[in-house]
Amino acid sequence: MSMRHSIFLYALMLLASSCAIQVPPTGGDKDTKPPAVKKSSPENFSTNFKGHDISISFDEYIALKELNAQFVVSPPLSHLPDAKVKKKTLSIHIEDTLMNNTTYTMNFGNAITDLREGNAMEDFQYVFSTGAIIDSLTIKGKVENALDKKTEKGIYVMLYRGTDDSLPLKKLPDYFAKTTEEGTFEVKNVSPGKYRIFALKDNNSNYLFDNADEDIAFLKDPVEAGKTADSLNLFKESKKQQLLKASCDEPGHVIIAYARPLEKEKIIFQSDTASLKMYSMIYSEKRDTIIFWYRNIQSDSLNFILRRDAASDTISVRLKIFNEKVRARYNFSLATQYTSKIENPLDLNKPLELIFNHPIDSFDLSKISVKEDSIPLTNLKPVFADSLKRNLILDFPRKEKTNYSVDIPSRTLKDIFGMRNDTMKFLFQTKSITDYGTMAVKMSVASGKNWIVQLIDDKENIYRQSYLHADTTLNYDYLDPRSYRLKVIEDLNNNNQWDPGDYLEHRQPERVLYYRESLTVRANWDVEVKWDID
Repeated sequence: MSMRHSIFLYALMLLASSCAIQVPPTGGDKDTKPPAVKKSSPENFSTNFKGHDISISFDEYIALKELNAQFVVSPPLSHLPDAKVKKKTLSIHIEDTLMNNTTYTMNFGNAITDLREGNAMEDFQYVFSTGAIIDSLTIKGKVENALDKKTEKGIYVMLYRGTDDSLPLKKLPDYFAKTTEEGTFEVKNVSPGKYRIFALKDNNSNYLFDNADEDIAFLKDPVEAGKTADSLNLFKESKKQQLLKASCDEPGHVIIAYARPLEKEKIIFQSDTASLKMYSMIYSEKRDTIIFWYRNIQSDSLNFILRRDAASDTISVRLKIFNEKVRARYNFSLATQYTSKIENPLDLNKPLELIFNHPIDSFDLSKISVKEDSIPLTNLKPVFADSLKRNLILDFPRKEKTNYSVDIPSRTLKDIFGMRNDTMKFLFQTKSITDYGTMAVKMSVASGKNWIVQLIDDKENIYRQSYLHADTTLNYDYLDPRSYRLKVIEDLNNNNQWDPGDYLEHRQPERVLYYRESLTVRANWDVEVKWDID
């Protein structure tokens, strides 16, 4: 090989090497460490604090995330301190005049993160005292929803030194903290003494119970600093009586809803009820809603005055006038909750109930037929279960794992608007008795009280409900296989429902208890439970 040829090959090798893809060296593990404090001025946990400015330096560049939601100061200040970041330093300026001999806690939550990876410092606090000592006592506890015992993050827990009932309504707390997702709280750096404790779902973030939509909890007796408080039961007070809704959801149907049950009310119609052809006025089960049915679906308004105690409401409802557009939009025809020719489950232990969307005016129930497989059943006696004739009950013997069909011929029923039904055919199928489970609950309760026992699921759907005044055994049969829970309400006023508390009346919400564990019901299986409430 000639010298010229060797130089040429060497040059090609150098060129190839220079054109190769350059791969950077692999880095180390991903940074997962949060920032760490290097220096504070004044130092954290300083005493005899006199200034208005604080500087905190970290070991890396930092950022502030969701500061408005995370940053809280206890005791609260009229103005939230101004916090700014410059590179590795957090600067805090306090505008308020601080109280003498008071320990302040600045809780940043998880707002301080590193700039690159977003790793957050967990619950970083800066503490200082304007006096000679740092208060070090704590008050711990838990906040739960009074009705379902669920917990929530971010509920304010507020401590007051005074005893005046107006404290949470008019005065900022002496100390406060926020709950964790588990509902627990810890108010730190509290000075010795006894405190009234309140929990507040503070919708407007002003530390005051000044909104009817805010949930509140309170303890009857003060708690001494350094102790663990009893659980606080959070509730929303019953709304003051007011009109919530007045609307026409479809021609011929008006709903008037109130915040609380109506008592001693009087209705004075200003509309011509004769031209409306008023058919019926009924109340909901709790008497907090009035439902009007009227026949004249060409009417355009309903006007009346409802007088209640010392107040009155002038109510005007714009009615939906029937036309083809409305018929299409609101499915304005006579129908039931079932869809024709669709197979539906049919319970072995309950009668079949067909609920019509409109009251029935005339009918011939003898035309209705039920077949077991293809064999017609005889001696069928359908009946309406309500005065409006909307709930039709069909009760007949049923066999396991059997198909049933219900036929309602065309024009069997006519509603109050003169509309007749089209041909209706519904298909049903029963389960086997072995597809169900049973549960026997032996209840021991304090006599002389009313207890509401509910069989529910994890979403608080009620499957069975009973009312007890003494020890008894509740037998639940025909239960679908699933996980259930047992819930008891101590119904102190015997109105067969749970009632919230009232702060100014010093009334706690009615007590709610859950059985200690979920209960799994399996097909063809019996579950036995013993529950001693007290």
